[in-house]
Amino acid sequence: MKQATTLIATLLLLAACEGNSKMRQLSNSDLAGKRDECLRINPSSPGKVTACENIRKECERRRGEGNYAC
Repeated sequence: MKQATTLIATLLLLAACEGNSKMRQLSNSDLAGKRDECLRINPSSPGKVTACENIRKECERRRGEGNYAC
């Protein structure tokens, strides 16, 4: 059981890291659209929650650079 938990945590961490690099490649309008979708659907599945969290972080990163994309 402990190994399965460790594996799942590792996979989620890797997915989060990969997601961040993909988010940087999105245009402002695409990123804003994905953020709006996350707010509208309020996901509950772990994969969607992770994706929406990556979108939120990318919005904050751009906002910190003075780019108010979303």
